Amino acid sequence: MESVQKMKGIRGKMASQAGHAFLHSFWDAETRFPEYAQAYKDSAHAVKITVRVNTEAELLELYERYAAIVGATLVKDAGFTVFTEPTITCVGIGPIPEALIGEDLRTLRLFK
Repeated sequence: MESVQKMKGIRGKMASQAGHAFLHSFWDAETRFPEYAQAYKDSAHAVKITVRVNTEAELLELYERYAAIVGATLVKDAGFTVFTEPTITCVGIGPIPEALIGEDLRTLRLFK
């Protein structure tokens, strides 16, 4: 993906962007879909799905596809450190009930 290449392999930056995605999508779920957030808190395990896309457009498509039905956030780095300009880096989706996981995410689930 374009932003991964712009990160120049800096794993700390990737991890912090993923952290923003997780936390902010959870907060969004607590506000808009509290039953999903509570089910996540009450679950015995926390399933995570990591998806890599090739373009920012694909990232935006995922966000747009899920934002209306579950907690979601679009992470845009401000461009103060690694990036030279504001850059969309991640999308956080969920918590998401199994029944709402589309094929675009389900096929990329590698581990439970």
